[in-house]
Amino acid sequence: MEVTSILKDVALLLLYLGHQAQIPSFWIRVIRGVFALGVGIASLSIIILLVRVLSVPRTLVSLSDEKQDVIGKPLLFPVTFSHTRFIPVKDQFSNRFLCVGVPVGLRCRIGNLLAIDDSSLDVSPAPGSTGWSWRRTFSHLSCWWTLDSARHLHRGDHGVDLRQKLDNYLLALNEDPAQWPHAYLMGIPQFMGWSRSVVSWWHLYNEAKDLDAVILEINNSYWEKRNIFLRVNPTSDAPIKEIAALTEGNYLDSRGLVRSLDSAPRANYYKGIWSKYIFASPFEKVDGLVSNRMMDPLQPGAWKTNTSFSNMTTMEDSGEVRMATRLTCDGPPIDPTQMSCFDIIKFVWHWTVPGIMTTAFIVVKALKIRFSGAMPMNKKPPVRTGSVGRPITEEEIKLEPIFRSYLEKCIQASSEPVELTYMPCRSFTNDFIRMRSPSYKEASSNALSLTVEPADPGFYTRFITYPDIKTALDEETKPTGLNADPNSQRLLVSNPNLLASLCDSASHQKTDLSPKTTSWQTKLILLWCRGNSGPTFIDDFVLATSTSSRSTYLSSLLGWSSVKKLAFGSPKLFGLFTFFVSCLIRLFVWEGLSYGYRQTLSTLHVEPSIPTLVTISGYLFTMTLLGSMKNWFL
Repeated sequence: MEVTSILKDVALLLLYLGHQAQIPSFWIRVIRGVFALGVGIASLSIIILLVRVLSVPRTLVSLSDEKQDVIGKPLLFPVTFSHTRFIPVKDQFSNRFLCVGVPVGLRCRIGNLLAIDDSSLDVSPAPGSTGWSWRRTFSHLSCWWTLDSARHLHRGDHGVDLRQKLDNYLLALNEDPAQWPHAYLMGIPQFMGWSRSVVSWWHLYNEAKDLDAVILEINNSYWEKRNIFLRVNPTSDAPIKEIAALTEGNYLDSRGLVRSLDSAPRANYYKGIWSKYIFASPFEKVDGLVSNRMMDPLQPGAWKTNTSFSNMTTMEDSGEVRMATRLTCDGPPIDPTQMSCFDIIKFVWHWTVPGIMTTAFIVVKALKIRFSGAMPMNKKPPVRTGSVGRPITEEEIKLEPIFRSYLEKCIQASSEPVELTYMPCRSFTNDFIRMRSPSYKEASSNALSLTVEPADPGFYTRFITYPDIKTALDEETKPTGLNADPNSQRLLVSNPNLLASLCDSASHQKTDLSPKTTSWQTKLILLWCRGNSGPTFIDDFVLATSTSSRSTYLSSLLGWSSVKKLAFGSPKLFGLFTFFVSCLIRLFVWEGLSYGYRQTLSTLHVEPSIPTLVTISGYLFTMTLLGSMKNWFL
């Protein structure tokens, strides 16, 4: 049995014994105790973490033994993000949070206050991994703030550092990373697993250390993102005063491995224009043109209170200003290596809570606008190509190879020369998979090309529910018609007719449900999931494949169908449902064993504690047996 299952059994056992003992106000005491335990554990964890931060010197320690030159140094930026809407109604709000500025490529720790790209910490789970682990818990408790590459730019490339992540992203855009040997990231750090980033800024510097390009990571409240690459131009060619103050750099660590260089901006302000193409707000449409004006964050001129070192202005097609967003510093950034113990206590008190409450603040503000009737809320459309959907779940990532194998089967059955480029949902990978039909040749003039990309990870669970391939393609490729993006599609296909032709030409053997060919477990699962409608086209395809793929598919099919039927399609609600059902099963097992042992041992003269001990042993054995039976069935 798993450790978590044993802990659940022990906890429920103690609750049951307490209830049977008829202790006055038992359940009220339990609720109070659980609440007090939760608050106590959280408070104790924060106190221990704060003591760890204060007891270790805040010196920068490089996690690499190689010498390197970086631009800037790690800094803490207390900032205010102000939003002003002009049309269709006037509205404004602002929120405060903490940005951490880090030189891209620097892997280091500053005591137990800040960890940057520390590969020894498990603070960001791999795509599809949602389970709890002791290692991740201790990683969150080892450092107050952490910042790592897994949460930035594209998803996938798990385990590489920020510089490698940046280079991979630029190469995917057909840009040479050597153009920008230096980069500085301003992002939102994690605190005990909590992080809510609205925007992250990657500042790219050329060989002359001048700000030359910016990458904006735009995140919405649905955990979707779009990365905007923007070349910037100085608003004036006149040099600024800070150029004269440039130095040859200074070392940030005691070993002399990390040398910090100053930037050399050509102007106070830089500008650029980009297209939004993301559902950034439920009150906005996906399309939008944004004018951006920014300052070099490494120059003191950007740190003045109420100075806008980043302005984003969203415009209508007519050129009318729709909304303006302004980012300002709440004072000069703070060097964490120079903070005293008193400074740290005061700083974490003022700037940790606002970061945790960012999502709650945004949700409350959106609901206030919605129920005031000022603006209607738009329903979220699927993301466009180039954007990144929400993180993929464990069930969805298990089903992705099934869809990939189905495409391979279709392309191999084609008599036409076709090259199919399959882009798995960007929620978990940045890979491109190319499949070619047997008759395809590189130099062929009549070769056909096709691109297929699921827009969101939910496609993989929807795809297995359609009775036939025609219905699946018709539903997934048709425009949603949603107000925020009427032409959005859940499956992005460059040539829908060609894909339909490929899938139609690939005939699949119908599933034979006779006892000779199909196990009773498979028949029960299909009966529960499909009812009287019979197996679907994807059922036929999978059941004709290898045993390992079949087992994975049936397990995922059973899980997802149960979520739909018992919890309205909500995995979290299904988790609560299964928890209560497991509690009832444990209760019935305990009551049955207790009754049986009481009847059996009533004629024997034994100590009062013996029946209870025998019942506990029988209960644990029965639950282990039931768990083994479940694993065998699935």
